[in-house]
Amino acid sequence: MFKKLLMLVVVPLVLTAQASPASADSTAGTLFGITGFNQSVLSRIDPATGVVTDIEDLAGSEQGQLVSITGDPLAHRLYAVRESVVFTPPSTIEIHNQLLTINSDNGTFSAGAVGGVGTGQIVFDNYSGLLYQLNFGGRITSIDPLSGKSTLVGTVAVGPGDVVGLAVVPGAHTIYVGQTIENFDTGGFDHAIVTFDTASGASSASPVSSGRLGFLLYDSSAGLLLTSDTQNLYSLDPSTGAETVVSNFSNSTQALFFFAGAIDPSTNTVYLHLNIFDLLNPIDQIITINDQTDSFAPSAGNITTPQLESMYFQPQVTVTPDSLAADVRGSLASGEITKAGVANTLLSALNAAQAARTRGQCKTAANIYQQFINDIAAQTGKSIAIATASRLTREAENLQGSCP
Repeated sequence: MFKKLLMLVVVPLVLTAQASPASADSTAGTLFGITGFNQSVLSRIDPATGVVTDIEDLAGSEQGQLVSITGDPLAHRLYAVRESVVFTPPSTIEIHNQLLTINSDNGTFSAGAVGGVGTGQIVFDNYSGLLYQLNFGGRITSIDPLSGKSTLVGTVAVGPGDVVGLAVVPGAHTIYVGQTIENFDTGGFDHAIVTFDTASGASSASPVSSGRLGFLLYDSSAGLLLTSDTQNLYSLDPSTGAETVVSNFSNSTQALFFFAGAIDPSTNTVYLHLNIFDLLNPIDQIITINDQTDSFAPSAGNITTPQLESMYFQPQVTVTPDSLAADVRGSLASGEITKAGVANTLLSALNAAQAARTRGQCKTAANIYQQFINDIAAQTGKSIAIATASRLTREAENLQGSCP
C-alpha cells in the first residue's frame, strides 16, 4: 500500500558505520517477497547478499498483481491478495480480488472466490488464525482463511490524507492502524494511530503528531510498534502517536520512500527495502536492523530483481508430538479447553499418532491426526475456545506433513 515517492534531487545514500553485525545470519526462517515487473512472482530473498530466487508466478489466467503477502508459519502457508483488472469489450472493466493460499515450501497455490477479499494489506494473527485486512477506504475486516468469511471490524476516516499501515498484536485482540493526515498549514503531514479492540469492536485514536508514517510492523517479543521513513526506523507509542528513533540508517533526505518491510520477532530483526534513485550509483538493497541493539547492515549487493513489493518473514517453527500434547494440557490448565474429558480424548489420539509415527506408519499417523482435527472441529466454540482450536488444528496439520 505504501508506494514509492520520487524526489527531484538525487543524492547518494550514506550509511552510518556500525561495528555490530545484523542478526540475520543467525535467523532461522525465510524472507519472502513479491517481485517481477508484473508484481506477481513469489520469491525468496537472501537479506545478506540481496540474491532473489523466484519460486512461482502467481499472476493466474487474468494476469493479476499481488497487493500484499503474509503467512502462517505453523501451517507453512502464505496468504496473498491478488488483484486483476479484467476488460470485457466494448467498455466493461471489472476488478477481481482474490485471496491466494500458498504452500510456502513449493509455491503451489489455490485462489479463493472473486470478491472474497478487498484490496489492501493483509496481516495474519498467529493466535486467532484469522487474517486482518486494511482495505482502501479505511475499512478493516477480519477474514477466516479457511471459510473465506469476511467480517467488518471497523473503519478509519480517510482524507485529507491516507490510511497507510496495519499491525496485529497476537493474542491481545488488538489492531493498530496508521493514519496520515495532510497539514494544510505547514504543507506537510501529521499522523495518528488508531487502536481497535477486535473482541469488543471499540476503537480509540491517539493525538495527532507531526510526521508522515510509513507502513507499520509489530515486534511481538519486544512489544514495539514500528514504522520508518527514508532515514530512520521509529518505535511508535500507540496511545500518544509519539515517535522515537530506533535506528538511523541514512543521512540522505532525497530518496524514495520504503514500500516493503518485514519482521522476525524471535530475533527482533527488521527487514527494510531501501531504494535510492541515483543515476550513477543506483542503490536497491535490503537493510537488516535489530530493533533492540540498533545494529544494522545492508545486503552485500543490490537486490537481484527488477521490482520488489510486499515482504513477509516466515520464521522456522518446529512442532513435535510432545509440543502439541503439551499445548493441549496447557490449554486445559488455562481454561481454553473447559472439559477434562475432551482434553483426554485429544491426548489419547495424539499418543496413538505418535506411536504410529515411531513405527514409521506415516499414513496411519496422518489419519489419526485428521481425527484429532475433526474432534477439535466438533468442540470449537463449545468446550474449546475458537482461537485455541485454530492453533491446535494448525499444529496437527504441521505434523501431518512432517512424518519422518
